[in-house]
Formats: sequence, C-alpha cells, structure tokens
Amino acid sequence: SPHSQGSEHTARYSRKVFVGGLPPDIDEDEITTSFRRFGPLVVDWPHKAESKSYFPPKGYAFLLFQDENSVQQLIDSCITDDDKLYLCVSSQTIKDKPVQIRPWRLADADYVLDATMSLDPRKTVFVGGVPRPLKAFELAMIMDRLYGGVCYAGIDTDPELKYPKGAGRVAFANQQSYIAAISARFV
Repeated sequence: SPHSQGSEHTARYSRKVFVGGLPPDIDEDEITTSFRRFGPLVVDWPHKAESKSYFPPKGYAFLLFQDENSVQQLIDSCITDDDKLYLCVSSQTIKDKPVQIRPWRLADADYVLDATMSLDPRKTVFVGGVPRPLKAFELAMIMDRLYGGVCYAGIDTDPELKYPKGAGRVAFANQQSYIAAISARFV
C-alpha cells in the first residue's frame, strides 16, 4: 500500500460493529434502514433468537456487515467527539439521536511489548472476562503494571468476524512475573 502504516485508510476492521445508545423504541427494521446505505448487513444482539424480541433489549446492537469496506464507509460517515464515533439515527419518537459506533480495528488484537523476547507458551496465561473494547496494548500495559515482564498480549477474536470474544492471552518474559500472575488468579 502506498499509504503509511499509521494511515486510517490502511486500517482493517471486523465486519461486526457495536452500536450503543440506540433510542429505546427503535426496532430491527429501523436499525437496518439506518445502516444499510453502507452495505448489506444483519442486525444482532445477545440472546436475540431465544427472546424473539424485535427490539434490542438494552439500547445496543451489533451490525454484522457482509463486506469489510462497509465498516470503513460507516466510519467515514461518523462524527468524531472526544475520540468516539457517532452517527445520528431516528426511531418513531426520536429523530436524529447520536448513537455511538464502536468498530474493532484488527490491529488492536495483538501487541508485542518487547520484540527481542522469544514467546514461551509455558509462560503464557489465559485472561477471561476481558471487556470487548479493551485493546491488546491496554491489556499488556495493565498486566505489565501489575506483574512486570510482559512481552506479548493478544485479544481472542471470533475466526469468522474477527470480533473480540471477551478473553485474551498474555505472555511473560520471566518465570517470576508468570508465577505472580497465575498466583493472583483475579485482576
């Protein structure tokens, strides 16, 4: 690519995008209508199939785009405020409500703190309950501040959509840091 690595046009994104702060009365069709200009998509939310609800339960949903470039088009259409992305959406009773758009940048799934260190799977811990917006860089910084010796952090992602699963891995450069982390059990 002729663009520099830092250019936002070279960034790649998961086809799954979180949208939060939706109007309470917005339904699936209205959400689809609001976002289909960016490309074919499916609207989803946790336990949608079991609940048979037509409305997202807690004011958020996930947009599952068919094409990755649809996500870039969505991002390009957003308003940025305090490093957060917003797009205006309407329902039956609320017109042009800014909703938060939270795409997942694929590069945020892995972070190498020290490239000179070899990655030892025997000094790697699984971390569960990772908030989905947390980037690998942030996980590395948290674990390094607590235990030291972090050489790598990764966020586990779904193989198809490449969206965070809520878990990760952290590799330590030394046995002491690894033992400290597994001894703590919870962070």
